[in-house]
Amino acid sequence: MNKTIIVTGIPGTGKTTVCSLVEKLARQAGVKVNLLNYGTVTLETLKKYGKNMERDAMRKSDVDFQRKLQKEVAEVISQKVKLSDSMTIIDTHMAIKTSGGYMPGLPSHVLQLLKPEMLVLVEAKPNEISARRIKDNSRKRDATVDEAVSEELMVSRLMAGACSVFTGAPVKIAVNSEGKAEEAARDILKACEVV
Repeated sequence: MNKTIIVTGIPGTGKTTVCSLVEKLARQAGVKVNLLNYGTVTLETLKKYGKNMERDAMRKSDVDFQRKLQKEVAEVISQKVKLSDSMTIIDTHMAIKTSGGYMPGLPSHVLQLLKPEMLVLVEAKPNEISARRIKDNSRKRDATVDEAVSEELMVSRLMAGACSVFTGAPVKIAVNSEGKAEEAARDILKACEVV
């Protein structure tokens, strides 16, 4: 199965947890999976240039720098996808909240390189997302309120619609309610016709 699935979600939706479960469940079903995290590849690319930056600081850097880095990382991931003989899941963000507004996580030049067959939005209720962000001491997230989270969810959906129009790939919304990450993962695999 040589599909490329892009799984997105705003911080606090549990997107990376869901992606890991999708990979685990797919492997249990006998499907080879290539799980690539855009942020991890970005950090590896930065190290290549001798730059050390944490994930949450990246989105606060110069927008032109972010665009160039986004493109370079997409080229690296595209090569990894081409070399893979399995289903590829790309864990990333649909939108990046910067000081100047929302920047697309998947602009057209990135989508042209990645060629997704499906776009997935992992979502949860705003109050669940806010609570998860508050509990997450491993990251330096911005202060959050439910209204701001609702706005981020809306922007993410709008950008997903634009990406779908551009690529022709369907958009799947997978709800990751508290304690239900495995259900969200199974929902994604069902949409991918894996289980």
